[in-house]
Order: sequence, then C-alpha cells, then structure tokens
Amino acid sequence: MSETGYYLALDYGTQSTRALVFDRRGNPIAIAAVGNQNCKAGQVAKAAVQDGDYCYGQLVATCRKLFAEHGLSPEQIVAVTLTTQRACTLLMDNSGKAKSDVFMWSDRRMVEGMLSPISWFYRLGFWVSGMTGRIDYLRRAAKINLMRELFPGKVDGSEKIGLLSGYLLSRLGGKLLDSRASQVAYLPFDYRNQTFASKGSWRWQALGCKPSQMLPLIDAARQIGTITDGFAELTGLKPGTVLVSAGADKACEAYANGAGGPGVLSLSLGSAATVTLGSHRYFEVFRYAPAFPGLEPGSFMPEVQLERGFWLLSWALDEFGASDRAEANSLGLSPEAYVMKAIADIPPGADGLMLCPYWAQGVIYPGPEASGIVAGFRPEHTRAHLYRALIEGVLMTLERGAKELVRKSGEAVRLIRVSGGGSQSDLVMQLAADIFDCPTERLTVRESSGLGAAMCAAVAMGDYPDLASARQNMAKSGSRFEPEPASVARYRQLSQRHQRLYPAVKSLFKTR
Repeated sequence: MSETGYYLALDYGTQSTRALVFDRRGNPIAIAAVGNQNCKAGQVAKAAVQDGDYCYGQLVATCRKLFAEHGLSPEQIVAVTLTTQRACTLLMDNSGKAKSDVFMWSDRRMVEGMLSPISWFYRLGFWVSGMTGRIDYLRRAAKINLMRELFPGKVDGSEKIGLLSGYLLSRLGGKLLDSRASQVAYLPFDYRNQTFASKGSWRWQALGCKPSQMLPLIDAARQIGTITDGFAELTGLKPGTVLVSAGADKACEAYANGAGGPGVLSLSLGSAATVTLGSHRYFEVFRYAPAFPGLEPGSFMPEVQLERGFWLLSWALDEFGASDRAEANSLGLSPEAYVMKAIADIPPGADGLMLCPYWAQGVIYPGPEASGIVAGFRPEHTRAHLYRALIEGVLMTLERGAKELVRKSGEAVRLIRVSGGGSQSDLVMQLAADIFDCPTERLTVRESSGLGAAMCAAVAMGDYPDLASARQNMAKSGSRFEPEPASVARYRQLSQRHQRLYPAVKSLFKTR
C-alpha cells in the first residue's frame, strides 16, 4: 500500500506533454506541462512526423519542470505510468531505438503509387463483401505503407514496427514491449481477440508486416519493471522507481470517466472528439469498425470518433479569428473563453447556420469521401455564429453516434461524463446536456487521461484489487448539468435537419 506515496502519470498528448502527480485517492497533487511541437518545422501541409528523441525529451523536460516548480521529493513517487496519443507509428530496432521518425496520427498523406499485391482469395472476399474500395483506402492511409513508399526497403528491413506508446515505454523501462490497451492503429491487430492477427490473416499482406516485427504486449495495470538509470538521472526521479503499464489516452480517459459503468457514456471533447461505452462484449458500432481494447483485461471500448473534434475551434480561430484572439488577449481571457462569451447569446441553431464536422476521413466512419460542410450562410452571420455552429455540429454528430452505441449495446444511458478541453466550459456542458437530452457531469479532476493512468498504477502497486475498485475510490464527480426541456425540444428539431445535411451532398465528394 502507498498511503504516503504518489503516482506520476506521464501524458504525451497532441498539444502538450504533462506530468501529473496523484495520491491513492485520486487527488491531484501537482502538475507540470510543456507545449508539444506535434511535427517538425517546415513540413508540407499534410505531413506530420516528429523525431523520437524529441518525444522522449518532452517527457524528461516535463519531469524536470515538475520537480523544479513543486516541492516534491523523488522518494514520494512510488510508480511511474505512461499514456500517449494513439495511432502514431514508427520503426525500431530490437533494442527499442527509433529507426524512423514517428508518423503522428495527424499525418494525412496517402500512398500515391502501386500497392503490394494481395492473394486472389483475399481480393475475392473483399469483392464479395463490398469492401474492396474501403480496404484500398485502409492500405493507402496506413502509416506503415506510407513509410514503405517513402523509404523503399526500410520497412521490410526493420526489426520492429510499433507505436509511440511502445517506443516511449521501452525508453523509460529498457524493455521492448507495449500495452495491449494502446493498440489503436493500422497494424495487423485482431481487435476481437486483442492480440496480433493469426499468420493466415489478410492483415499481414495488406500492411506488409511480419509477426516477428510486432512488439510483445502486456495488459494494463501491470508492473513492467523499473525505470532505467538513465531516465532517473535525466529527470530527477529515484532510481528503481516502478514502471507500470497503462493504455492509450482515450482508453485511460474513457475509463476514468466511467465508461463500462452502468448507464455511463464517456464524451471526450478534445482535439479528437469521441463518445465511448465500455463493454466486456465485443461489438462494432459500424460494421468493420473495431472496438478498441479497454483498460480492464478482456474489455472493449466501442466508440464513435471525430478525428477533428474541438480541434476545429482552434482551426477556426487560427484561420478566421485573429481579431478575436487579439480581443481575448486584451481582456485577459483565453481565446476559447472569449468564444464562449461571444456565442452565449446566439440562439440554438446559430440563426440557421449548420456545420458538418467531417474534416477528416475514415475507412468506415465517416467514410473515405468525407468532407466538412458549412451551410446556411446569410449576411447577418458573424464569426461567432460560425463558432456556435461548429460546436453544435460536433455535438449533434456525436449524439447520433451515441444513439448507435446505445442501440448496439442494448444498454440505456442515464449519465454522460464529459472530459477534454471542451468540458471546461459551462456553456458546452449545458449544450451537451440539451443535445443529448441527458445529464452531463465532469470530474473534479480535469486531466482524465492522467487519472486513468494513475488508476493503473494504484492497482499495480496493490492499493486496489482491480481497476473497478480504483475508479470507485479515485474518480469524483464535479459539476452536473441537467437538460433544459425547451432547449431539448429545439435541438431535437435541429438535429433532424442536421442529420439530412451530409447525405444530401455526399455524392458530390468523390472517393479516391
């Protein structure tokens, strides 16, 4: 038991790297953060790669900042755990050294040339099932096939292919492995059985990988060993501090939010926005869209994701809101807080302006042809109307995804726990309650991903017998927002109209 010891959760996110210290009751003790450059400077518009040493260095810098800014002793940290953004791929050698840049999830380049051939019987199966076009899109979108096109011979000659989570875990602990709950990417992974695909699977040919190139996997909430002496020396941590496996950021976040608990839906309003239900039964929200591994052994996290979720608000501010940023700065507000003040008096439906938030494509959802839409502009519309339409569009789209989750799971939802940057706005929390017609809550701790990772540490160190017990004791409900009947009725009408928008113009967008 660690009555006086603390857990250090390292969270390598899209916008920042955070070092979060929690006690065994889930109370935040200290936090430090450094901003991330999610890709190298000077890259072309669709490219997003980063140096592996840079990513590791961000963890080091954040730990050093933590000890410099807070009165913590290294002896107080009894365990270190790691959570990272998903679907970031790289090549490694058998010692865990990076042999390529990290291709981040936000890299939008596609394979342009010829793909390697696939056996005729697999092609026949794809044709019979109507999946030929989508499999072709999957192969062209896969980071590993992009690397093969960019660096001929390098992928085939690589000893290991893995994710950012596995690379950083290997750097921290000196053992080449990854967490099962971090496996979210275009790799030959069997999501139903939560292991790499069998040797006869079509996935190996489609992605051009070999079983020997995959990293060994370990369940979440397990002791991996201890941090390396090198990491301890660089960060100021105590040599011999226990290293614990956790999972991907969304897996940790959703679990901390209560996903898998009776009647609880997790709504993440970060750069990527997701709705998630936890389950011990495998099911797919959309056919062929896999349910990703959860933190609990044998559990799943079926979800609907908008890859560009509340990132869209940052995008809109960057592209159109320079004056809004300047005004926010003059008032001493964050740009996001300024936006919330600006849109507060705009009525539901943004005076007729609608936005469909499909800025990113997907193999299954929203589809290879997906494109964003803004419709209904009139002379009286302002930037504030666009911001309101953006937030409403994200929430209404996710609400339809939530309905599919509920329908497939057969379980009613009585509460929505909200996390991510959007959850810090009372206005967004109320909009979510009205659009979903369900009470919304946020945790007292803003950093849900870090809290979920800390729960893994608490179990691995023996403070709790299992993750369910850890969550019961470490996650605490904060502010609650009830649906307002008049707004619920209005948004029900608006959602019916919004639902027809994308199908009406979908045929205009050609697939590859």
